[in-house]
Amino acid sequence: MVVVQALQSFEHNGPRKREAIFHVSEPVAIRLSEAGLVKIVSHGAEVAPAKNPPSAAGNPSSASPAAQASQRKTSSEYVGGAKKRRRKSLEASSL
Repeated sequence: MVVVQALQSFEHNGPRKREAIFHVSEPVAIRLSEAGLVKIVSHGAEVAPAKNPPSAAGNPSSASPAAQASQRKTSSEYVGGAKKRRRKSLEASSL
């Protein structure tokens, strides 16, 4: 496997963002490089972890835990198993 770095955003087995580092086979790396989408970083070497800031020891994250989504309620033509009754229009009742 060859390690490459994206020079611009593109689609290849999912979205690849600019400066993303990922592994591809050698033929794919050559084709992407010829197309000007990536630069070859190394052949088969380990990739350093992405630019993630180190977490501070002992400090909790400021992110809130995810909440459960509420179920969407939709109106139905049938209420309690029976069809809703509709009022007759004024014109029909006056005849």
